[in-house]
Amino acid sequence: MAIVLDNCSYSYSNNLEENVLSGVSFRVDAGSFISVIGPNGSGKSTLAKLLNGLYIPTSGRVEVDGLSTREKKNIPQIRRKVALLFQNPDNQIVGDTVEEDTAFGPENLGLDRDEITKRVEDSLSKVGLLEKRKMSPNTLSGGEKARLGIAGVLALEPEVLVLDEATAMLDPKGRREVMEILHELWKNQGKTIILITHHPEETIYGERIIVLDKGEIKLDGSVEEVYRNSGKLKKLGLELPSYVELSLLLKEKGVIDDIAFDSSSLCTLMENKK
Repeated sequence: MAIVLDNCSYSYSNNLEENVLSGVSFRVDAGSFISVIGPNGSGKSTLAKLLNGLYIPTSGRVEVDGLSTREKKNIPQIRRKVALLFQNPDNQIVGDTVEEDTAFGPENLGLDRDEITKRVEDSLSKVGLLEKRKMSPNTLSGGEKARLGIAGVLALEPEVLVLDEATAMLDPKGRREVMEILHELWKNQGKTIILITHHPEETIYGERIIVLDKGEIKLDGSVEEVYRNSGKLKKLGLELPSYVELSLLLKEKGVIDDIAFDSSSLCTLMENKK
């Protein structure tokens, strides 16, 4: 399964001179983990909503597994394939208990009780909330609520998870917990992950980065390729992951010869330089 965007533009006013997105083209293959970054107002959230047919492009096309989002009859099937998770988990909580909230989606699909129970248990296990299944969502921490949101979409068994700033309201611990779950879902469960984020550290968990600015793609490549364009990223007002920033400073001083993305690779570079 693939998602294809071909020369997509989007305008809230139908005025092509006021496009939020302009001529955006890229392909998402099954099993990918793509991070989308960019300054505020770059079109990231609009892009997220195009991916499952919540928005329809003003021009161009979006296809999910060969299904065009322009065809209304395709939308239910597209949304079963591509699940969208938003920033504030409180806005997506509908159940009185953790398990009821997770069961909401499967119940709306008309699944039988045994299948719903199986999906709820499996989804809550994947996000580490099975032991809290009888608790009220209101008693959960911010990070746990974000994980509950992920469980809710996993219970629908989508092929693609699109997260629109889903960690924005979390502290560093909560963000790390969510990112570790997403990495596990991608690496070992085969899920396709598309992460809209303004936290550069989160991009390290994936394999590819798309950089948006003023509605256009400015960079699209592997994590390493994108962060080797540090000068261009800084001109766009974007921060670098901490270890990339540190290694660039050390490289300028001749301490190391390359950039690093974590502590182990930084230590290796320093050892090799000795």
